[in-house]
Amino acid sequence: MRYQTISFIIPTLGRDSLNKTLSSIECWPGDEILMIKHNPPSGHWGNEERQEGTDKAKCDYLAYIDDDDAYVPGARKIMDSAINENHGRPILFKIQYPSGRIIWRKKWVKNGNVSTQMILVPNAREMLYRWDKTHQWADFWFIHRWRWPSKAIVWREEVIALMGHNDEKYERGLTFSEAKRAGISV
Repeated sequence: MRYQTISFIIPTLGRDSLNKTLSSIECWPGDEILMIKHNPPSGHWGNEERQEGTDKAKCDYLAYIDDDDAYVPGARKIMDSAINENHGRPILFKIQYPSGRIIWRKKWVKNGNVSTQMILVPNAREMLYRWDKTHQWADFWFIHRWRWPSKAIVWREEVIALMGHNDEKYERGLTFSEAKRAGISV
């Protein structure tokens, strides 16, 4: 069986951490890396850049990572195994913050329980929802509104990516409402 290729889509602000992100991507033959930087940055949490990368992607699967995050060693092999075991289905891996906090916690598409870096999805344009440039929680909406039924989602236990920043609301022990009032992205 031919392995499936992956388009790695990276919205970037041009941060120094981009080098670490790029070096964490293990490309196999046929894979591509699409870095999308807008000058000035869109201010929409990278969503316009993700959509542009999605529109340009030529590979069989799409993976998203931000320019301050990194894949764990062996991530590409983990992705390939997941694809071969669940061909044609969307896959959500776990991700880990520097504090050690891991999401997803439960197998449900809920704001705060999903994030961009955990997504590995077939490049099936007719099934995908657009990255919403007006909504901060576009990762949630992208997953919630794609056309695969929720029972088609494969929830994988492997941690696939390490976040480059802590989840501030979690670190401070704030509720959603408290974090919003404090001006923290939730």
